[in-house]
Amino acid sequence: MDPRSQEHDHHHEHDHRGRFGRNGGPALRGGRGEGGFGRRGRGGRGGFGFGFDPDAMMGRGPRRGRGDVRTAVLMLLLERPMHGYEMIQEIKERSAEAWSPSPGAIYPTLQLLTDEGLITTDELDGKKVSKLTDVGRTAADELKVTKTAPWDEASADAGDGAVDLRHSIHQLLGAVRNTFGGTNAQRQKVGEILDEARRKIYAMLATDES
Repeated sequence: MDPRSQEHDHHHEHDHRGRFGRNGGPALRGGRGEGGFGRRGRGGRGGFGFGFDPDAMMGRGPRRGRGDVRTAVLMLLLERPMHGYEMIQEIKERSAEAWSPSPGAIYPTLQLLTDEGLITTDELDGKKVSKLTDVGRTAADELKVTKTAPWDEASADAGDGAVDLRHSIHQLLGAVRNTFGGTNAQRQKVGEILDEARRKIYAMLATDES
């Protein structure tokens, strides 16, 4: 076989496993991207010990417009200076986990607001912390009076069901994690329970039951 062909196959296999895991399913790795003038976050912040990031697995909630991100950033900075990751966490918490904007949405917005003269960003303890300029504070004050906070809108749009489901998934993953310290028989039984639950969920979605 042509050595160049073998090398190509090796790289293809490595790339496939890196993205999809050994069994063809999604790779169970957490982690946060790096964008704009942010910094790379830590992977697996959910603390489940085997590469799960529950929030990454469950998604970031419904996609919202760029104007929502801009409004959210300005409203948050009315309260105090913040860095990008802190803003993401604040929005996630205030929306009851219904909306968690990605770094790819936050950091370009911060750059845009900087270009518009509405914020400035300085290095503080290794983090790039943004704060409002006088012009930015005037704009943010106006938004606060005329607009509903985007995190409140996201929470209302999601409804109680989405929040309850996320909470249930967090609890389930915590329980599954504990089985890794159990016996082989216990782990096998848990696998059977999860397989059955998966089948029931797909059956419900297929029949469109309420």
